Amino acid sequence: MTPRAPLIAIFLIIFCFLGTSYSQFLPSFAFAGGIRAGWIFNPVKELNTELKNAGFPVMPESGFFTTGGGGFIDLPMKGNFLRIGGFGSGFTSKQTSAVNDSLTKDANYSLGQGGISFEFVMPLSKIFDFSLGTQISTGTLQLELYQYGKDLGSYNTIFGELQSNGSSSNLSRIFKTRFYAIQPQLGIGILLKKFMYIKIDCGYQLGAQNTWRVDNDIKVNDFPEGIEPKGLVLSLGLNFGLFIRD
Repeated sequence: MTPRAPLIAIFLIIFCFLGTSYSQFLPSFAFAGGIRAGWIFNPVKELNTELKNAGFPVMPESGFFTTGGGGFIDLPMKGNFLRIGGFGSGFTSKQTSAVNDSLTKDANYSLGQGGISFEFVMPLSKIFDFSLGTQISTGTLQLELYQYGKDLGSYNTIFGELQSNGSSSNLSRIFKTRFYAIQPQLGIGILLKKFMYIKIDCGYQLGAQNTWRVDNDIKVNDFPEGIEPKGLVLSLGLNFGLFIRD
């Protein structure tokens, strides 16, 4: 038996005990986690203007598909619940464009974040509930720009350019900024089974960010404004865990 086996056995015993008899002491309770996917309507008008000016492909204005996961615990509050949770989510959009037969330009735009959430949950029935709350998070917004020719994959070409200290058509820049965000949101929850819970959320993310930096953490003080970690957010979460309801 491995050293972890006793701990796993203890956890399973406690979990079974909670599922069968804990309701005698705490009639309403939940502890769950899972995956979620969504869509953020992040405004990219200013970003696309800069990309066009530099000859790069633009980002979709319809928004970005997000993926992530998290977990939460529900604590009873006079017939309702205080839900405390944690989460992580993000997106990456990659666009490429062939300028001509010998030159290609790529643009990658991404956002990754993680944080905590607080919600007030009001049961509408034994199956449905309504929630009102907010998410508080921090993360990184990043823009990668690449320009390269057909010979970029050659080791001699790459290191020859570095050794020559001269100009090159093969260029790359990675811009990023640390941000802090808050997202007020509304949600509808559906308890499909005693262990399976679906939640649909709609919120709006607002953020404040630090100075943009490029490559080896060099400050870019005059980076264009309007490229921000904000926007309308829709998400769908599928959670599994322990749900004890009156």
